[in-house]
Amino acid sequence: MEWFHCNQCFTKKGTKFAVSSCGHICCSEWQCGVCGTCCSYLPITDEMKPQEKVFFKDPVKLFQSQMKHVCQVGIATFQQTQMELIIKHFKHRSDELEKHLNEVSRWLYFSCLFRENSDLKKQLSEMKRERVDLKKQFSELRKETDELKKPLSQRRVSPTRTELLW
Repeated sequence: MEWFHCNQCFTKKGTKFAVSSCGHICCSEWQCGVCGTCCSYLPITDEMKPQEKVFFKDPVKLFQSQMKHVCQVGIATFQQTQMELIIKHFKHRSDELEKHLNEVSRWLYFSCLFRENSDLKKQLSEMKRERVDLKKQFSELRKETDELKKPLSQRRVSPTRTELLW
C-alpha cells in the first residue's frame, strides 16, 4: 500500500488514512476535502476485510495470484468444457433445424408442383372439351360447305318462306 496518498493534501506521511464512500483517500475523517461530500470513512489498516484490502493491492500481483488460482482449481478447463458442450448442443440443434428446413422446403416445392399439376390437368381437360366442341363446329361447317358446293337442284334445303312465295 505504498502507492496511495491523501487526495486533498497529497501527503504520504502518517499512518492513518481512510477511504471515503465517494472513493477518495483522506488523512482526516470529516467531510471529504476533495469533493466536499459528507461521507462515511473506512480506516485503511491491516484489520480491513480481504474484500476491502483488494483495492490496495498491486493489480499485476493480484492478477497473477488469481490466474494461479484459476489454473489450480481448473476453472478455465471447467468453463472451456462447458462452452464446448453448449457449442456442441447448438451445432446439433442447428443441424436438426437445417434438416427440418430442407424437409419443409422440399415439401413446399412438391406441394407447389402438385398444385401446378392439378391446375394444368384442369386446363388440359378444359382444352379437350373445347377441342371436341371445335371438331363438332368444324364438322358442321364442312357439311354446310359441302352443301353449298352442290348445285341448287341437289341441295336438301327445306323451302323457305321466300321460296314458297315464288
